[in-house]
Amino acid sequence: MMKKGISAALLILITLAAGAQDLNCTVEVITSQVQISNKQIFDDMKTGITQFMNNRKWVSDDIQPNEKIDCVFQFNISKAEIDNFKATLTIQSTRPVYGSSYNTPLFRYIDKEVEFTYVQFQNFDFQENAYSSNLTSILAFYAYLIIGTDYDSYSLKGGDEYLKKAQQVRQAAQNVPGWNPNDGNGTQNRYYLIENMLDPRFQDLRTASYIYHIKGMDIMHKSPEQGRGQVYESLKSVKKVYDQLPNSFVLRMFFNAKRDELIAIFTEGSPTEKNRAADLLGNMDISNKSKYEDGILKR
Repeated sequence: MMKKGISAALLILITLAAGAQDLNCTVEVITSQVQISNKQIFDDMKTGITQFMNNRKWVSDDIQPNEKIDCVFQFNISKAEIDNFKATLTIQSTRPVYGSSYNTPLFRYIDKEVEFTYVQFQNFDFQENAYSSNLTSILAFYAYLIIGTDYDSYSLKGGDEYLKKAQQVRQAAQNVPGWNPNDGNGTQNRYYLIENMLDPRFQDLRTASYIYHIKGMDIMHKSPEQGRGQVYESLKSVKKVYDQLPNSFVLRMFFNAKRDELIAIFTEGSPTEKNRAADLLGNMDISNKSKYEDGILKR
């Protein structure tokens, strides 16, 4: 009996390892705002979402275990009525910096318009170019956005394929609330998020991501000065977007994800580097100008 039990356990571990795919997604389900008698449903929801995100093959490339994309999906449930749920979803993803143990933030967004149905132990059905459920559409949409953003950081506009897949998910769900131009808070919604990322007017922001990470962050371990210089060069591409669309949604997302990191990078620079960086960043991210001045110039 003991041998049989060990064999079964090993089989489970082997099966889980074989099912591991492209994402290393941590899922959190926070329920402090709701009262419900069946608390187990939230544990099962978390398990189902985790398995859907981590066991699905999202990309066409062969991904090695150490190449899986780290991300966090945090659902803060604000309403739970039978099978209907409403939540705020916080999504974050990071990528490793070459030659270091540091992970740099790539994608950070809070979606306040998440509504879905969930039945305990339900299957998480999803097909590209077809609408199955709002929950799996939301999960797939952000999975593709995360992957596209990650690929953009390694090659120039390398995430096109996956950003277009995210757009296809949105288009398939266009008759469902939460996926249309007028949903949510002005232009801050899923519709404008993906449309902006694929809009030619914002392509310099994607170019900036490539320069920032491959030519900047990834060489910091061997040449901090050169790396900082390339990060600064990437900000010139960001400035091109700012000059045309200073209040754009995705521009604010960039600074929300990178603000603290940029301050840390330029704190280590020369007086000249500090001054020009604080000036450029403060002029583009005006509401946080004092943070750049205090963080970069006064250290």
